[in-house]
Amino acid sequence: MTYRLLLIAGTLLSSSHAFAFGDSYEFMSDAIMPALGATMSMDELPAMPQPAVQNGALGKTVLPGVKAPSYNKLQAASYNKLINQVAREHKLDPQLLHAIVTVESGYNPVAASPKGAQGLMQLMPDTAARFGVSNPSDPLQSLRGGARYLRFLQSHFKQDMTLVIAAYNAGEGAVGKYRNTIPPYPETREYVAKVLASYQMRTGQPLVQTAPDTAKRVHITLPPPVLPL
Repeated sequence: MTYRLLLIAGTLLSSSHAFAFGDSYEFMSDAIMPALGATMSMDELPAMPQPAVQNGALGKTVLPGVKAPSYNKLQAASYNKLINQVAREHKLDPQLLHAIVTVESGYNPVAASPKGAQGLMQLMPDTAARFGVSNPSDPLQSLRGGARYLRFLQSHFKQDMTLVIAAYNAGEGAVGKYRNTIPPYPETREYVAKVLASYQMRTGQPLVQTAPDTAKRVHITLPPPVLPL
């Protein structure tokens, strides 16, 4: 009798470990699927999920406080013509492209991340191939590939720009997994906050309008204005 009880207990314990491993693999699956966004990769371990309910725009998702990223204005100006051209071709806001390039590569056309992202728009190899980019270090190809991805994401997420930006970083699969909310990965939430801050610093206007009861949940720190001497 004692032996049978021990055998049953051992079987249940083994099953519970298998179930736990299955849960862990399922949780990580959206971070290791091919054709992710610009910077997430299989070596990015996601944080444990926290409830994040969105009600249009940002809803109740809390983004971290960030400073608008700095950038070399002369280097940025050297890409104005090219970014404007690509923005017209794909019917995108050129300042959105500027904001993403600022956060992704700082206008370095040969930037490469340890995870394999390359170029101005920091395209992962699968994403580059998916959108017809054969040389991610070529500024025009990189911008066009990133712009095609953004247009796809805008259509996929019905113009919800917070989800578009989040998906550019983590992949549309990750955003979909969390029921079309910003995934609970610290990297992705910081990325969204930085792009929004960069856009607002450039234009003086927020990219995403928030409702009065949710605006206080978005923490974006802009640098003090530069006063004329």
